[in-house]
Amino acid sequence: MTHQIIVTTSRRSTVELREQAEQWGKRLGVAFVERSGSLERLCQDNTAQGVLTVTDRRVSYHEPDSGLEYFFHPSMAKVRIHNLQVGRGDPMVTAMALQAGDSLLDCTVGRASDAIVAAHVVGTEGSVLGLEKVPVIAQLTIHGLATYQDSSARLTGLLRRIRVLQADYLDYLRQCPDAAFDVVYFDPVFHEPLEKSQAMAPLRKLADKQPVTPEALEEATRVCRRRVVIKQRYDTPLWAQLGITRTTKGGSSRIEYGIVEP
Repeated sequence: MTHQIIVTTSRRSTVELREQAEQWGKRLGVAFVERSGSLERLCQDNTAQGVLTVTDRRVSYHEPDSGLEYFFHPSMAKVRIHNLQVGRGDPMVTAMALQAGDSLLDCTVGRASDAIVAAHVVGTEGSVLGLEKVPVIAQLTIHGLATYQDSSARLTGLLRRIRVLQADYLDYLRQCPDAAFDVVYFDPVFHEPLEKSQAMAPLRKLADKQPVTPEALEEATRVCRRRVVIKQRYDTPLWAQLGITRTTKGGSSRIEYGIVEP
């Protein structure tokens, strides 16, 4: 993130919460600030745009001026997995031609909702590695995958099988050997948001806005064994920019997946 953030605790802090908050400060390379008053005042007093708050309920990131709150949760992953289990399919899985035992590199992992669905499909013999460039998103996702407890033990188990690195995907792809993963996946920020995606608004605001470049696609094509898949809006200019001619519809007619094979 390019703007300043700080870390604090809930108003009713404990020694344990303070220690956790200090550790978060070290993870993000930012200052821990003792909680006093509102988050808005805390940001004003410390010239910060955002604050990561450690409470006994969860760890979340706030930008008081805009009302933004961001925290880890599996989003629609459980519903999508249920659809797969009852034979309804999943457009992303179809676009990837994903199967048991596959290895997937998710270059824009975000909250890891897509990665969780992929982990279900590839099973214990497969692997899912996610990359996230934005530090606060990356660290909240790493923490969430390691600690989130769902009512479904199976879903909780899927979270634990996903590995996430805080990394720029182009830098990572450049150092990967040829054919290192079966599938390489991108879900970059859409050039225009979908009106119904209010739940995605905080992630969209925080996420890196860089579109997939021709160099990134070239590296991803080298690194994949089977295919590269990119998720976008149906009217994206990205297909023309990247020379992608093969696409498949998502579950909504307003979503498309671009497919490139080596």
